[in-house]
Amino acid sequence: MDTRLLHAFVMLTRIGNITNTAETLHISQPTLSRQLKELEEEVGTPLFIRGKRLITLTDAGIIFEQRAQTILDYLSQTKLDLRNQSTGLAGKIRIGCVESHISTYVAKWLAAFQQKHPNTTFSIYSADGNSIRTQLDQGNLDIGFLIEPVESAKYWAHHIPVTETWGLMMAKKAKLAQRSSITGADLTGLPLLGARRSIVINQVSSWLKIDPDGLNLRGERNLGNNILPLIADYGYYDISISGMLDFYPQDRVTFVPFQPLSQTQHTLIYRKNHQLSPTAQAFINDVTAQIKNMTIPADD
Repeated sequence: MDTRLLHAFVMLTRIGNITNTAETLHISQPTLSRQLKELEEEVGTPLFIRGKRLITLTDAGIIFEQRAQTILDYLSQTKLDLRNQSTGLAGKIRIGCVESHISTYVAKWLAAFQQKHPNTTFSIYSADGNSIRTQLDQGNLDIGFLIEPVESAKYWAHHIPVTETWGLMMAKKAKLAQRSSITGADLTGLPLLGARRSIVINQVSSWLKIDPDGLNLRGERNLGNNILPLIADYGYYDISISGMLDFYPQDRVTFVPFQPLSQTQHTLIYRKNHQLSPTAQAFINDVTAQIKNMTIPADD
């Protein structure tokens, strides 16, 4: 398949109009229409619903657009890796990272790596563990920094001794805000929010010796910023980690840990049976070397 067809297809999905896309690509409209027809013939299914002004992707077109962009990204990265074999490390490291205490360390590791290798760049994708693992599986990320536990055996994993304490995030005016700790019994009837990962809720329930089915879970979230108004203004409580408080305005919310103390740490993961770019592999090597020498307090 001619990669020019893929490029034209991806450009059209972004612009949505054949005439404007042809102008952007500096080709004639009939030429672009012919290329798109050739592409549909090659993949064997319609990719567009053609309207008077705008085109709409079919279900097959939506899938193909995602795969086409991945192919073009791989091609671009491969060319860059080959060019840089003789000129030192360069290229982009694609990193997925949860919002937690680990964020500070990832920033330090990236800054030090770029100081040694100034031709490198990075892309940070902030998400929860589910989304990061999905992006790793689809080849859209090289590395993930997650909170343990990590369920799958599909990854190489390096334990990171950066500790998170579990508890409740709540408004400063909440009735439990002055407590020094939260027990399982305190959760009864509270309007709770929690992570999408069921393994997290089950782990917390095991620590607190409560039935997870008895929790009044009113909603799920991946990252925390969009639920801030629910916590600060509407009386919801989020089953969360202490590190999330770094991302909230601390004049509006506070964090109270669980009792018994419930803690977990982090892990760096990347896919098995997958060839990383030299730049991504070098970054992993740097980070894992530093992890071996880490001595960190129980909760940062």
